[in-house]
Amino acid sequence: MKRNSLTTAVLAGLTGLAGMASVSHAVNVNPDGLGQVLLYPYYTVRGGNDTLISIVNTTSDHKAVKVRFMEALNSREVLDFNLYLSPWDVWTAALQETAAGGGKMTTTDRSCTVPNLFELQGGVQDFLNFQYTGPNNDRGPQGIERTASGYIEVIEMGVVTDSTVQGFIKHVNGVPGNCNALTGLWTTGPWATDPSFGLAPPSGGLFGSGTIVNVRQGTMLSYNAVAIDSFWSAGVISHTDPGSILPNLNSGDTTSRVFVNRTGVVDVDEQVWLEGVEAVNATIMHNQLFNEYGVLDVLAGRTEWVMTFPTKAFHVDNAPGGKILGAGPIPPFTNLWLQGGAGGQACERVTPRVWDREEREPATGIIVSPPPPKGFFEICREAEIIRFSRDGNIPAATEIFGEPERPAFSTLTPTNFELPAGFQEGWLRFDFADGDNRTSRPAVRTGDRYVGLPVIGFSAQTFNNGVLPGGTLSNYGATFNHRGSRKVLGGTQS
Repeated sequence: MKRNSLTTAVLAGLTGLAGMASVSHAVNVNPDGLGQVLLYPYYTVRGGNDTLISIVNTTSDHKAVKVRFMEALNSREVLDFNLYLSPWDVWTAALQETAAGGGKMTTTDRSCTVPNLFELQGGVQDFLNFQYTGPNNDRGPQGIERTASGYIEVIEMGVVTDSTVQGFIKHVNGVPGNCNALTGLWTTGPWATDPSFGLAPPSGGLFGSGTIVNVRQGTMLSYNAVAIDSFWSAGVISHTDPGSILPNLNSGDTTSRVFVNRTGVVDVDEQVWLEGVEAVNATIMHNQLFNEYGVLDVLAGRTEWVMTFPTKAFHVDNAPGGKILGAGPIPPFTNLWLQGGAGGQACERVTPRVWDREEREPATGIIVSPPPPKGFFEICREAEIIRFSRDGNIPAATEIFGEPERPAFSTLTPTNFELPAGFQEGWLRFDFADGDNRTSRPAVRTGDRYVGLPVIGFSAQTFNNGVLPGGTLSNYGATFNHRGSRKVLGGTQS
């Protein structure tokens, strides 16, 4: 049998013949870390933290990329711009706190951006509050401090093929040819009327990372961006002007592909959805989420979990300036941002279950402080921080990431998870399924529904072993990606 015939036969057996027509253009999380879209689960400039980010182009292509920073509470944009990467290029930036308590981006990288942030503004750009104030007032917190934490989207828009434009982007001795000329293409040049001029469809091959550094505490916490590959349908170019909030996570292909374990047999599940964002949902959907905690007293142990729902706003935010119109909410989410008359009510009930390292569970069940007012555990923010504690105290801000208490917006306060007595190390499971009642909308071809919520993130742990002989400060930190399980309800299984 020919090699290509064998490959086709194997894929047909895995995906079903109905999925073969779109087999090369299905949205998926690339386990190798390369993609057309990068999702960075968290940034923070609170509590003495800076966040460093990098975007790497592993290809010989000149790439047009949208870079977007989203605040943590309701996924409102705080900064968007276009980035143009030379072949094999790396772009880096640091996120820091402003004097007013908000966030800002600082870069010394010469790679071209439009606007030309490096040359026109010295590489410094404050985060903006326009998307949640004024006519876009979503009735959440209105201060600039809201921009101090959130998450990041990077979306490849196309590959620059015009040789003249490539010359503007290409680095020679570490300096691009002419970044200001790219701005001219948008004002008086061909991109002003035809943004696709001189571009081919995205080719992928991006990867990235984030690093949260706290000099005062002597910690550094790093993570890899989640890479979404085959995001775009074949032939699509979505090169937009720097003032546009498009493309976004609803702009891509409507077909998804994920690995699903059905009764011990792992196969590839390919589905077609009504909206592009639902294809992204499928790739990061989990009915259960797992990770570890460590709060050892002798090492001043701290654990905080980041749980980010990067597509949630497309399902719940119909406030002014929001991403949906009409009543909503759209499954799998069940509550609107403005439900109850105030921002921050887009909460989802979840069920935690905790073990220590010796498989013991608490005799009296889970303890959470402050006690949930409705008698159950809720997650309300788009980028949720869960602080693990054993002392019964709730600080004004979390110790690792600096997320503040919000007395006027209690549902937008980071969650304090009070561990049972004696539980200093172990693991925890969050059940997002709500008895299999929390599901996606039915897939177009099969009617299958994915169970749970679309989530990314990690556990961050820090420890302090005091000062060692010779005056060496012994602080340590690490991050661990969340693990999860998947569940699909049929419909006809594909």
